[in-house]
Amino acid sequence: MHEEPWLLELNDKQKQAVTFTGGALYVVAGAGTGKTKTLTARIAYLIKYIGVPSHKILAVTFTNKAAREMKERIVDMVGPYAQGTWLYTFHAFGLQVLRQFIEELPYGYNTRFSILDDDDSKKIIKDVTKALNLDSKVYPVRSMRNKISTYKTEKSDVFEDENEKRIFKKYQESLRSGNVLDFDDLLIYTYELLMYHDHVREYLQNKFDYILVDEFQDTDKMQYSILSILADKHRNLFLVGDPDQSIYSFRGADYNNTKKFLTDFGSERYILDQNYRSTNNILEKANMLIKNNSNRPFNKELESNLGTGERVIFSKADSDYQEATIVSREIQRLIRSENYKYEDIAILYRNNSLSRLFEDSFIQMGIPYVVYGGISFYERKEIKDILAYIRVIVDPHQDFYLKRIINEPKRQLGQMTVAKIEEYAQAVGLSIFNAIDTVAVNKPTQERLKVFKALILEMRHEIENVGELKDIVNYVGNASGYIDMLKAEKDDISQDRIDNINELKSVFSQADSIYEGNNIEKLIQLLDQISLYTDLDKKDASDDVVKLSTFHQVKGLEFKVVFMVAQEEGIFPSQRSLFEADGLEEERRIAYVGVTRAKERLYLTYAQQRMMYGQIGMSTASRFIKEMQLAEENQRPYYNEVNTPLKTSQVTNNRFNPGEKVSHIVFGEGVVIRIDDDIATIAFSMPHGIKKLLQTHPSIKKIEK
Repeated sequence: MHEEPWLLELNDKQKQAVTFTGGALYVVAGAGTGKTKTLTARIAYLIKYIGVPSHKILAVTFTNKAAREMKERIVDMVGPYAQGTWLYTFHAFGLQVLRQFIEELPYGYNTRFSILDDDDSKKIIKDVTKALNLDSKVYPVRSMRNKISTYKTEKSDVFEDENEKRIFKKYQESLRSGNVLDFDDLLIYTYELLMYHDHVREYLQNKFDYILVDEFQDTDKMQYSILSILADKHRNLFLVGDPDQSIYSFRGADYNNTKKFLTDFGSERYILDQNYRSTNNILEKANMLIKNNSNRPFNKELESNLGTGERVIFSKADSDYQEATIVSREIQRLIRSENYKYEDIAILYRNNSLSRLFEDSFIQMGIPYVVYGGISFYERKEIKDILAYIRVIVDPHQDFYLKRIINEPKRQLGQMTVAKIEEYAQAVGLSIFNAIDTVAVNKPTQERLKVFKALILEMRHEIENVGELKDIVNYVGNASGYIDMLKAEKDDISQDRIDNINELKSVFSQADSIYEGNNIEKLIQLLDQISLYTDLDKKDASDDVVKLSTFHQVKGLEFKVVFMVAQEEGIFPSQRSLFEADGLEEERRIAYVGVTRAKERLYLTYAQQRMMYGQIGMSTASRFIKEMQLAEENQRPYYNEVNTPLKTSQVTNNRFNPGEKVSHIVFGEGVVIRIDDDIATIAFSMPHGIKKLLQTHPSIKKIEK
């Protein structure tokens, strides 16, 4: 039979996978190896050459966009007959199943059910909590939403007390009485139908002769359970994925699903290792890095036919400020001398809070940028909220900013109350702050307004006498109740927001040495400068901009030039990962994803001194640098010409250095993360965690190698 062009375009390993007919198969598709091409060609091959009716094929992806694009490709390859292919996300597939069979479940649903989005789900939780007369500060909505989701998908005992169980029970009752499902229900109820309703299971098993899955490494326990039941009859399960790129455990992705599949289906596996994206110098470092993971189901090494390429550059900066300047100057050089465009370049970091210095440097040097998949530092809600507090403290008559923070955190001073005060203030020619004393409201509201006004006045008095500007951020965050509000959420998002506020302390700390006058005068100058950053120097709206992003946001993307910044122990790998099962290996997989985003040039940088939370500390290069066998001599000579204005603490005669292992008579073994003068920050095993201790204390001893 004449071979179609799309079949002739495949390399040997891709073609072997596409034409495989022996049952279950795992296609280990490394970064840049043509994963999507292989998967679409497989579906086209089943239809065109094997004669499988398209409606007997189920293909599952992780985004609706990927599903649409894949179906368009398949139709282009084999014609409109491919339109019958079931190509859905997991949740969209669950929706199709439930539209047909949900009335089989004993929960009272009918097939005209509606689906809640995340905001609607949170609103129901908020209403339920209020109906049960429970305090939303003790049972925060977002925290409860996360716990309910975890309980539903993993059946793990996440509820901390009886009231949380009551909220969950009432939430479920509200959903069922309203004939609505949340997003988790789409999978949970599909699983229940497959598991406990024989005729539904047999119908769906007979319906699909072939099942294909994209990005299998990102599946969770529930998704794998659904797949394994669906494929149990015909066992024609075709999985495409790369365990080395499994980086979504925080979303529930189960790294062990690959091993479960190999055990349950005893499948063949083909490894796609021909990379069409990156040069060999880049892939060499990626291979060096990932081989340090011991829990790899497949040992693969990527190869390139794009040539050796530019060497990977590793740069050590004296400070975080210098690091940002180094990167900015190299970007300018690449644009000026190497014919690159801004859109070719990405800056990747582990945490969102690390973007701030690079944003500042880009603004100063006129480099257009966008924070990819996120919000630039000064536009993040928590930063705008804290700055709004400080603006009101400096000048209480700034109505715009006062309205932002009067009910943040919640003080039972809602929109109607604020609107009433504002209307009155405009009528009598007062600021809202001054109108608080005389506006006609009920007594409880008047008392709450007086408490708020007293808080602002008290904070004004306190910050006038604070010794260092950085302490103002701490004080305002705590005195306002804002930090307590975030801590009560008890989730990663809130912790990221706290980290961002802590990074704001670094901005204020530097301002101490830049501006003159008393605290209020310094704050006015600093706030003016921040306003210039966020208003007058907005980034170019065109697409030709540098991308700033966390590693997670760019998975699946590629860039000609990649800078991996802040490559330091305690940041990457993160402190938290040292105490989590598989934590360090997942951090290494995240780094691997970062390296394999680069097509032509890759830079890795770290700062010997970094200001974090308003404190300058000594850092050591990430262990990943050593694992990639990168040497400092790879840095460009002109890097050393960059001077830093950062005031640094000179630490001499340190007893310990970052990265060294130590032993404590109470806390056991630990790793030194940072050195701040005579204080060592040490990560101990749980339950002790991170401790700050005097280097000279006799209870700490270095573990000699």
